[in-house]
Amino acid sequence: MDSPALLAIAALVIGATAIGLVIRARSGRVVVSDASQAADARLAVAGADVTLLQLSSPVCSACAVMRRVSEELVAGERGLARRELDVTEHPDLASAHNVLSTPTTLLVDAHGVVRGRIVGAAKPAEVRAAVQSVRESIGAAA
Repeated sequence: MDSPALLAIAALVIGATAIGLVIRARSGRVVVSDASQAADARLAVAGADVTLLQLSSPVCSACAVMRRVSEELVAGERGLARRELDVTEHPDLASAHNVLSTPTTLLVDAHGVVRGRIVGAAKPAEVRAAVQSVRESIGAAA
């Protein structure tokens, strides 16, 4: 093998590794945001102060993990609800909320305002902390 071919292969491996590390770092990331977006009451579950709206796809293995995490949290916390929507059936919703990968879980208040998002499958403690942070921001705004 000649030197340019080896350099090209090395650059390809380094580039792929960098992309993989970025994707891994973003997975399971929890971001709690302000309420600057317009409210969409269709996003929230009636009667819940916070809704975990999971946007999934049929071929997503991490979606099942996030589904279990959110179901466990909802079962143990009053005022917390969950919904799951397939992005292939709701592409307008995915586009409106900049969903680039699944699962993406939106933390929605009772009025339908997105207060945060979780990209990828997160640990139960991280989701619980995000829900608590949203509840605190709702309380501060009220």
